[in-house]
Amino acid sequence: MGAESFDVIVIGGGPGGIAAAIRAAQLGGRVALIEQEDLGGLCMNRGCIPLCHMMVASSILGHIALGKEMGLMSQGLEKDYSLLIKRQQALIEFMRQGAEAMLRKNAVRIVRGRGRLEGTGRVSVNKEVIFGKNIILATGGRWTRSDLPGGDSKGISNSDYLLSAKALPRRCLVYGGGPISLEIAQFLKRFGSEVFLVTEHKSLLHGESKAVRSRLSKALQKEGIKVYTKTRIQSLEKKKNELHCLLKSGEDDEKIVVGRLFTVERQADLTDLGLTTVGLETDGPFLEVNERMQTSVDGVYAVGDISAPETMAYSHAASAGGIIAAENAMGLDSKFDTRIIARVAFTQPQVACVGYTKKEAKKAGYDVIAGTAPLSMNPLGMILSQNEGIIEVVSEKKYGEILGIHIVGENAAEMAGQAVLAMHMELYLEELARVPFPHPTLSESLPEAARDALGRAIYLP
Repeated sequence: MGAESFDVIVIGGGPGGIAAAIRAAQLGGRVALIEQEDLGGLCMNRGCIPLCHMMVASSILGHIALGKEMGLMSQGLEKDYSLLIKRQQALIEFMRQGAEAMLRKNAVRIVRGRGRLEGTGRVSVNKEVIFGKNIILATGGRWTRSDLPGGDSKGISNSDYLLSAKALPRRCLVYGGGPISLEIAQFLKRFGSEVFLVTEHKSLLHGESKAVRSRLSKALQKEGIKVYTKTRIQSLEKKKNELHCLLKSGEDDEKIVVGRLFTVERQADLTDLGLTTVGLETDGPFLEVNERMQTSVDGVYAVGDISAPETMAYSHAASAGGIIAAENAMGLDSKFDTRIIARVAFTQPQVACVGYTKKEAKKAGYDVIAGTAPLSMNPLGMILSQNEGIIEVVSEKKYGEILGIHIVGENAAEMAGQAVLAMHMELYLEELARVPFPHPTLSESLPEAARDALGRAIYLP
């Protein structure tokens, strides 16, 4: 195999790498994909998919209270965590097989091993070298080791712990205010753990709009999750089977004792890729790319977590970037629009945000108007008790260009597809306001939010 040559070599078999390999093959390229572990990457095996599976179980538990209001009584509910994990593992294995079948159907050569750049157009794998006109780096991200004081103590884990645990901790601290941290916190709470959710930032999901942040925080606290903002961990000490955590917020200290601490920070996996052999710098947190997903070196592309900050480490961004990179590697001229990448938390209520917040839009120089439609005033929202739900549309004032759409509520992640499409097609407020969504649905509040921005809401007081 050492003398083989390919049009495109993809290093990494996660969502970005698989999409890139298949798209390059569709365009007539001879393609090799190199992966040293399971196909599907961090997302399928230890990230999005298992966490989403857990959050579906969590959502079912969350609907029990609503069921009681509707006269559906459930007595003696049991939670068997081992059955949840068993089903989860079976689903993931099925998905892996599907990924491999799709690659083989498109005649992509799958090479098992660790890929490393060995100069321009050269990649070593399994002590042999293969040649490629274009290289797409898609090695993804990896969990980082905690840098907390006392962070080397036993009892500190990332979300991998949940994939193999025999039982869940009775008390736990989740450190971080991003989507994965919130998902883990809610899941553990609904499966019986006492949960402390701690972030150094002034709020959960600190980069999102105030309407989103406050509503989700209220929903989590209502469930009994203890939320600490503007709080850092001063020290950690392991005593027997417990972690003694000293929290500091301003001048105040508080000591809590937990069985386990979860932290889920991750970073681009740039280790042992041979980047300097082609002239790429390795001192940054991730590889810089342009809108064509190309690095500073001709013929070398990077997609997914390896080419993005942690706040943009979403699998749908990786897949979209992989397609763009493949098309450009095969001679097309495609561009990646990061503006329409949805930021999602699969909590209950779900959160999905696309584009600018009002604050970001103003900072970017726009004259901004915005409209909101609370889901508590939507007929289906009333049926589903969507008391914290809302849809917010942010727009440029003069022409009504839509700059951002933010959603809190049941199935917000699905409604985000409508928001992404609206922004991708460059709809204006006037056009969105006139779209007849089906009734009764939560999504009919999307045009109502647009009408509110225009000053002519129909169903709002």
